[in-house]
Amino acid sequence: MRPAKEKPRKPKDLIDRLALLSVIMVILAVVSASWLDYLNFRQQKASYLPWRRAAVSESSSRPALIAPPALSEFLRRQLEANGLPPESIAEEKTDEGLIYILARTTSRDYRKLKDNFFATLKKAGLKTNLKEEKTASGEILVTAELRQNSRTRGWLVFRYPDPVQARKALKSQPAPAPEKKEPARVVAVVIDDIGEDLTFLQELINLKVPLTVAVLPDSSLARECAELAAKNGLEVIIHLPLEAFNNHLSSAGAEGLITTSMSPQDVRAILDRDLSLLPQARGLNNHMGSKATASEGLMEIIISFLKEKNLYFLDSRTSPRSVAYELALKKRVPAAARQVFLDADEDRSQVKDRMLELFNQARKNGQAIGIGHPFPETLEVLKAYLPRATEYGVRLVPVSAVVKK
Repeated sequence: MRPAKEKPRKPKDLIDRLALLSVIMVILAVVSASWLDYLNFRQQKASYLPWRRAAVSESSSRPALIAPPALSEFLRRQLEANGLPPESIAEEKTDEGLIYILARTTSRDYRKLKDNFFATLKKAGLKTNLKEEKTASGEILVTAELRQNSRTRGWLVFRYPDPVQARKALKSQPAPAPEKKEPARVVAVVIDDIGEDLTFLQELINLKVPLTVAVLPDSSLARECAELAAKNGLEVIIHLPLEAFNNHLSSAGAEGLITTSMSPQDVRAILDRDLSLLPQARGLNNHMGSKATASEGLMEIIISFLKEKNLYFLDSRTSPRSVAYELALKKRVPAAARQVFLDADEDRSQVKDRMLELFNQARKNGQAIGIGHPFPETLEVLKAYLPRATEYGVRLVPVSAVVKK
């Protein structure tokens, strides 16, 4: 029996299969080309499809970041619109450019403005992480961390007397306290970022007034500056680079940076090395550090080191979230905190006003600490006002004279 002969393949079937294969290959080619074009767009290379319009549309759906000056003005307008007088609102800027606004009010006024005010912030795309605490002096602090598009933009702090404690005080009606002797009105001026310019340091020495210089351990002339300063009667402290929010680094002081992710051994090794470089140091303050000084675990290591070495701690207050000053006092380490930044404003013409503010705070509170930097404008103000400090009712001292023990 002969096998059946295979029927010859019809030309039409072959054409259909070739056509299907061609369509598949075209689709694959289009998809591959589109994907490569998209990758080029993401890598900011030449691309030919309208990806940019889609990206713009996506980004426009999120609220744009408000620049610090605009955010500051926005917050002030909203606070005043809710009944807070302008004189009850104080503002400053951290080393990293974040804003810090303090609003003094009453418990009643805070309750009245709270819902409407925070609803307005939410509409503007600002998220607020609220934290409420009572201070030892009997005040309530409500801290709102301002975040937009997952970035910290600054902090807003409401401060008002604790109404419960105030009522108790009225009921008890204690006898008048004996008259206290008025404390000496003293001012400590610290100049940060010393270590790169012996000429500037010599200008400070020539003022012949008590000053404290904070030396960056990894600066090129750190040893020479510390030796010269101590030899001429200036107080020397270590200007310790610490981690900041938003991974902020500055060109000066980024070396030898201590971060919150370091092991205790690594932190201790940097501290030991810095003190060996600057044995004249009487204490330590933070360079940057808005994130590090808010970390109780990290500051515990640093404060313990200071206690062991009999050094004091000066909190530069680059963040209102800092726990460093309170932790130092708790550990019985002499400590102080900065009240005024002399030259944090981009407009250096403000340095004179900041110096007068520093003197005013000392006259009002008995003492005050100001921090400046080696800018020519700062030096001119120091020359003009520090030798005449007594004319403004204050006396200049090193930081060691005002630390709390």
